[in-house]
Amino acid sequence: MTSKRVDVTYFGKEGKYFSSPVRMLLNVTNLVIIFLNLITVFFYGLRIENFIVLLISAIMFYIERRNFPEVVIFTLAYPLSWLFFIPLKNEEIEDFFNIPIPPEIRLNIDESIKVVLPVKTILFMGITTEKKAVARQIVNYVIHGIDIEENMKYLRILIKDSHMDVALYAGQANEDIENYFESRIAKPENSCDIELCLLVYRYLRTGIPKGVLKEKLESLLRNKLDRMSDRIPQYYEILYYLTKKEDYFLEGYNKTNEPELLRKYLLEKLRKREYILVKNNLNEVTNILLCKPTEQ
Repeated sequence: MTSKRVDVTYFGKEGKYFSSPVRMLLNVTNLVIIFLNLITVFFYGLRIENFIVLLISAIMFYIERRNFPEVVIFTLAYPLSWLFFIPLKNEEIEDFFNIPIPPEIRLNIDESIKVVLPVKTILFMGITTEKKAVARQIVNYVIHGIDIEENMKYLRILIKDSHMDVALYAGQANEDIENYFESRIAKPENSCDIELCLLVYRYLRTGIPKGVLKEKLESLLRNKLDRMSDRIPQYYEILYYLTKKEDYFLEGYNKTNEPELLRKYLLEKLRKREYILVKNNLNEVTNILLCKPTEQ
């Protein structure tokens, strides 16, 4: 986790920045106040004024840190709160109290980001760190709809890996995928039919939803699909998923001119051994489409 203290500046109230010199001044002032408060308690005893000074010190600490849990610990630790101002490597104290909240990822990722990695080789011959890296990359690919079925197959292989660290890491990756889709689908702001349909469709393709949950998601997809534009290529992919009729791919290609739909149509015909139909549709373009690799 990255602490706010690592940054040179961070947002204050109403979007204002607190620069490093200002933060240093707040820290030094607060430290002086703490020691003066301790001195007055030592010479004059504990008085109501000391509690007022403690409150002021806690407010200054919150202004500088913007972290309420740390303020609570700061107050409970008083008069040892000065320990919070000791700079530690990697900010161990702040990292202990900061709650990690994974940022919502909104990236436009296309095929150009897919690096050429010997994934299958790593799955069976790679070292532990390489397999972990593949697991994390799979999460990134799956939530953005890239080769979902293929990547989930790779992830299931990693889950069964003989090395416990790899298996646990892959299991966590699988859970991250599940949590991502469930949290996004459950968000009330996802009222946009297109976005919701794509999220549900991608989640179903992972193979994670089973039984009643799968049936409910498919029912939701059917109910929302009629509100989705037929000018979007994914509309026809969803129709195929729900009906298993590959003719929707051809219909989608004729409507959107998306070559990927034509490719999927021809691949389905090949899988069904309808070779004559495929042969009649072979040309320079379709040859390139069919030769396109389907795996990473």
